[in-house]
Amino acid sequence: MAHDLLFPPPAMLRITRVAILPGSVIFEAASPARSTCCPSCGSLSGRVHSRYMRTLDDLPMHGWRVRLRLSVRRFFCDNADCRRRTFSEPFDGVAERYARKTGRLTEALCEIGFACGGEGGSRLAAALGMVVSGDTLLDLIRRCPMPALPELLVLGVDDWAWRRGLRYGTILCDLLGHQPVDLLVDRSAESVSAWLRERPEVRTISRDRAGCYADGCAKGAPQAVQVADRFHLLANARDALVRVLERHERDIRDVVREVVLTPGLPAMEGPDEVAGSQALAEGPLKANTAARDRRLARYREVIGLHEKGISLREIGHRLQMDRGTVARFVRAGQFPERASRPYEHGTDRFETYLRQRWKEGCHNAGQLCRELRTQGYRGSTRTVRRCIAPWRAEAKRVQAPERRRAIARPSPRRMAWLLLRAPTERNDDEVPLAEALCEKCPEIRRAAHLACDFRGIVREQKAADLDNWILRAAATDTPRELRRFAQGLLQDEGAVRAALTLPWSNGQVEGQVNRLKLIKRMMYGRGGFELLRRRVLHRLARTDLQSMALPVPVVRGSDLQAAAA
Repeated sequence: MAHDLLFPPPAMLRITRVAILPGSVIFEAASPARSTCCPSCGSLSGRVHSRYMRTLDDLPMHGWRVRLRLSVRRFFCDNADCRRRTFSEPFDGVAERYARKTGRLTEALCEIGFACGGEGGSRLAAALGMVVSGDTLLDLIRRCPMPALPELLVLGVDDWAWRRGLRYGTILCDLLGHQPVDLLVDRSAESVSAWLRERPEVRTISRDRAGCYADGCAKGAPQAVQVADRFHLLANARDALVRVLERHERDIRDVVREVVLTPGLPAMEGPDEVAGSQALAEGPLKANTAARDRRLARYREVIGLHEKGISLREIGHRLQMDRGTVARFVRAGQFPERASRPYEHGTDRFETYLRQRWKEGCHNAGQLCRELRTQGYRGSTRTVRRCIAPWRAEAKRVQAPERRRAIARPSPRRMAWLLLRAPTERNDDEVPLAEALCEKCPEIRRAAHLACDFRGIVREQKAADLDNWILRAAATDTPRELRRFAQGLLQDEGAVRAALTLPWSNGQVEGQVNRLKLIKRMMYGRGGFELLRRRVLHRLARTDLQSMALPVPVVRGSDLQAAAA
């Protein structure tokens, strides 16, 4: 008999037999204790009534499935006043009553379920040697106790979208503990106030500028200081500027036409661009020329750094180039042109005839292909069409030399970002555009100056300058969008001033919302709110890896012989 401990104290088991099967190992074990206590009355008993076998799944060992076959003894209870006559010995620290998995396997499956969900966790567990279904993992998640709420002093409140634009919920985070503490199924003042009434210890609440959260926090926690999130303040100012620019889209279009002389603005490229007019196809030749220009500029940078005595490795590190490419440029002595690969086409030997027919006015690829077939051509019409495509493009350029090129017109939102940036943060294409727009439209210039000043007040937390800015924004010559924004600041003045004096913000709450989005999308929309809440609020506990690991017992020759038998 092998006397090797399978579990550390106090859950001590002794191995009596080991069976090695294909892909799995079975340990037969028993408790070394001679007596145990009755679970009802607590009296000690050592008189055995009977025995039976109990099978448990355990953590895998080197990818092999591990099962425990426990020899369980049933004892007599000798206490005459106890309602029990017999009882089974407990295996505390190994498994719960009636469980078919060990406690440490259940904990591991719970962590997998919280991290990966049902079906994804089932696939991962199977790869690790733990066979479990997705429904079992979800059941384990639902049976896990909810974490106890810590003492909340600083709370962050924000919304999250269950279905964007249709249904929203509320997330509440402990800003001191950097963790979510609860999820609410809706976004309303009543639910927030009811939740806060049960936690009177809250002293500071950071929130976005939604009116429902302002009312809910005021009703549920009147003792708490409300702090408006600075990011949302800047976003509200930007939205006000965007609404001003939306009324002046014609001015933006005129300024772009006057200032921009090349087709497109490099700084304005994006999904919001609108072409000013139809653009001609540039063709592969221009693309190749641009690629050559970029390669030539990179070659000149390499040569310039090499002449300064910088090593090839350092040049590659600075320019993010392979050292072999840097060495090839240095050894070349001059710019190494890329050799064009000669391609043979089926129309090459008929090019003279095609050019003659093109000059005669036959521009139809199908007709030209039929004529070539009489001369032995075996290709397709598509090959002929590709052959005459450059001639067709050249003819269009000759016929329409004065056609206007496309000009990228930035959207009001992108223009607002341009105006909000400091002059030193703008590139060479943006500076003249912003100056021309402010010069053309005084209303845009005043709105941009006010928005930039507010941006500086929020970023540098200059609470003393807020009153002066609100007075400037309330002037009659201020665009109405900025005046409404200033009125909204006055309605939420306490929270705005707290944002300019206190360090709290909703930055980490936004991070928790991103984590919530990931978990929600992993559930494929099939899990309910309660399951999502449990997974979001779950925090991985620090686990002693040594206690999770299964010691490999010493296998005796007699055990192997018994297993083979």
